[in-house]
Amino acid sequence: MRFPPFFLGLSTIFWGFCTGWEIFSVVAAIVFEASNIIKTRFDLQKKDFIRISDLSSLVMLILLFYAYVENEPRMIFLSFITTLPIIFMPLLFAQLFSTSDKVVIGTKWGKRTHSHAPVDVRMLYIPAIVFSTAAANIKSVLFLIPFLVIIFVSLSGYVKNAKTLKRYLLFSMIAVFITLLIGATVVSGHFLISRKMMQWYNDWQASLSNDPFMTSTAMGEVGRMKLSGEIVFRVYPGETPVLPLYMRQSDYNAIVRNTWYSRPKETVPVFPANDMEWQFFGEGAGRKKIRISIWMNKNKGEGVLPLPNGAKRALELDVAGIEKSALGAVYVEEGPELLEWTITYDDGERFEPLPEKIDLFIPEQERSVISDVMLKNGLLGKTQEETLHNIERFFSTFKYSVDLKNSSGYSIMSDFLNNTHEGHCEYFATATVLMLRNAGIAARYRTGFMLDEYDSFENALLARKRDAHAWVIAYIGGKWIDIDTTPPQWKEFDAEGKSFFESVSDLMSWLKMKYENFRKKKSGDFNKILISLAVILTVFLMIRVYLRKKRVKKGAETENTPFAIPGSDSPFYEIINFYENAGLKREENETLRRWIEKNRAQLTENINFSELAELHEKLRFDTDADKAAVMTELVKKYEEWKKSKEM
Repeated sequence: MRFPPFFLGLSTIFWGFCTGWEIFSVVAAIVFEASNIIKTRFDLQKKDFIRISDLSSLVMLILLFYAYVENEPRMIFLSFITTLPIIFMPLLFAQLFSTSDKVVIGTKWGKRTHSHAPVDVRMLYIPAIVFSTAAANIKSVLFLIPFLVIIFVSLSGYVKNAKTLKRYLLFSMIAVFITLLIGATVVSGHFLISRKMMQWYNDWQASLSNDPFMTSTAMGEVGRMKLSGEIVFRVYPGETPVLPLYMRQSDYNAIVRNTWYSRPKETVPVFPANDMEWQFFGEGAGRKKIRISIWMNKNKGEGVLPLPNGAKRALELDVAGIEKSALGAVYVEEGPELLEWTITYDDGERFEPLPEKIDLFIPEQERSVISDVMLKNGLLGKTQEETLHNIERFFSTFKYSVDLKNSSGYSIMSDFLNNTHEGHCEYFATATVLMLRNAGIAARYRTGFMLDEYDSFENALLARKRDAHAWVIAYIGGKWIDIDTTPPQWKEFDAEGKSFFESVSDLMSWLKMKYENFRKKKSGDFNKILISLAVILTVFLMIRVYLRKKRVKKGAETENTPFAIPGSDSPFYEIINFYENAGLKREENETLRRWIEKNRAQLTENINFSELAELHEKLRFDTDADKAAVMTELVKKYEEWKKSKEM
């Protein structure tokens, strides 16, 4: 099919300005339209087109990787859709600058080649432009007019007479409607899936780290929770870490049904002490320090910071503002997506506010249940320490489980304490808080992460989503202490369901972190220029393939035979074939000299094989050698060998 002059170039520029690839699209358009001026063509064969097809596959992988590192998870698919034309650009370049009006699309795996019938790549490239621009969801007349022109022009080649003109107009309108419908479906479907993904993204774990004033538990829900191995943050210890390391985020002191709240719901601003230094608690810097790398909310860079006990001063914390809740949760109001900073601390100090009346509150619906369990099991001790010991002993026979069931239907807490004796950390932490309060001990519900996985590759402690945890702080002996009654096997239990590809995901997470650190120092335009250069380099590698091919003028007759490889008629190949048929097999990619050395014991003829190999290599690879003289000498040696075999 013939297209009007500049149609491919203008369509490419239209796509670029709709999807944010302006500079790259202009460069690509100039290259494509140059085929109308440059008359030299490359005589590419089927195998060359298949290599270029593999190159297009490489471009696709680059674009997928770019979409992954440049976007949050819910935007990866839509971002990739808008780059579809780039995948076809190497093949389009091959078609425009070759003697063929079609290309063969295929792939090569080892010695096997898979290919399809020749196609006009322009008929794939134009639909890719139409689809990707429709998915860009641009609502403007300036978008709609060129969009319609592209569709009508691309189908105009089928018009032959008045009858086909009517069909052309009908099919063009149908194509416009279907394309816009598909584009709208992709966009709306994308956002629908995004919302579902966010809902499925372990809602209960997300609540642990996003809201310092409320956290909803999963107590009483039916079904098995799917825990994610995604890395949330990394901790780089300044010295050999003592494991496990508890990183608290928020404390809660009031419970209503299955939801814990932090009261009072008040915050105070934290002002920087110096440039990017923030005094969270106490005075001065702590004696110990750790560095934290954490992914925050991408849209605003907000979230609750994970902190070790005794946290004091934060260093190199580049954020716009910080608020601190009444119970000590530190909340970043606005910052970058990836936040890297250092926290100094003294783990022997505690900065939680003193107990209040609300720290002894037990909901009315749970009072009788908790009281009966405490009395029936003799958990009340003579001292606070003895009571704590009795409660820990009571839970020592319980099991960890994420199969959330409530068999009695009366009280979740009653079912857990009296019947199932199974639950996850939220069950244990909630029950422990209420039982301590029943004994007159002030207690609070705490959420955060328990870290016990040290990665020697990154020299960091990894905090995964499945490491989100709930435990208790209690005021005993005139100070706050941490209490964790969840069976220690919970870590192994949660890790059992980890993905087979978790190591791959970890590597991608690490690469994304490194890339984000680099990207923070550069502008968004630089990233697009960077990926544009990567694609241009891909085209450059493809041009190198062309330079090895016979060049002809456009319109001239060309031979369909492949371009001859220098030295392909070397008689040394016949010698190699003779011995391979005799059992001395040459491995794939094995050099001639290595093959000769390996089989020297079997090559007992009165002939210097190393000399033969040297002559053969001169004929094949030495551009300065006298090919005729080398061939004469090689044929002479070959005849000597042949004569020796005939005797």
